[in-house]
Amino acid sequence: MQITPRVVAQARPLLNFIAQPESGGDYNIVWGGIKSKHRPRQLTSMTIGEVLAWQDSIDPLYMSEAAGKYQILEDTLRGLYRDAGMSVTDMFDEGGQDRLATTLLFRRGYQDYLQGKLSLEKFCNSLAKEWASLPVVTDVRRGTRVVRKGQSYYAGDSLNKAHVSVGDFMDAVRKAKQAPAPEPAQEVPSQGIWAALVSFFLSIFGK
Repeated sequence: MQITPRVVAQARPLLNFIAQPESGGDYNIVWGGIKSKHRPRQLTSMTIGEVLAWQDSIDPLYMSEAAGKYQILEDTLRGLYRDAGMSVTDMFDEGGQDRLATTLLFRRGYQDYLQGKLSLEKFCNSLAKEWASLPVVTDVRRGTRVVRKGQSYYAGDSLNKAHVSVGDFMDAVRKAKQAPAPEPAQEVPSQGIWAALVSFFLSIFGK
C-alpha cells in the first residue's frame, strides 16, 4: 500500500487517538526517563538518520529510546522508514512521523480491517502489541502468561501500562472504519488556465 497524503489524512483521527496516551500528541517528545544531557535537539528538525544515530547512542543507557508523537523505537524505525518509502535523509518532522505511523497501522492489519478481513478485536489487539499504552481488548496469551482484557500487552515489565479504556479504544478503531476518505485536492484544468489568460488579454487590449 502506497502511503499517500490522502491515506495519512484518513488515518489521522486514529493516529491522534493513539498518540494522546503515548506522547500527548507532541512530535518532539522523547521517553521521559532520558536525562536532559542525553536528549536530542528538536526531533522535527532532524533527519531519520540523525534520529537513528541518537537512539543508537543512548540505547545502552536507558530502557527505552522512544521518540516522537508515536514513540517509535530504534529497532522499529530501522525497518519502518523503508516500508514507508522514505530514506535516512528524509525529515523526522510532523509529516514524516505521520507517514511512519500510518505505515505501522498497515503493518498491524489496518488494510485488512478496513476491508472486513480482520475483526475489530483482532486489530485492536494487534495495535496494542505495537503501542504499549493501548489495552488488549480480550484476554491474550503472551509467552507463558495471560494478559487480561484492559491491560497493556506488556503489563508486568515494570515500564508499561495501558492508559486508555477498552471501550474508548474500540470506539476509536470502529470510527476509523466508518470515516470517509478525504477528497484529493482538485487540480485546475489546463483549459481553465488558458481561458483566464485570454480574459486577461482581452481586458487589456479589447476584442
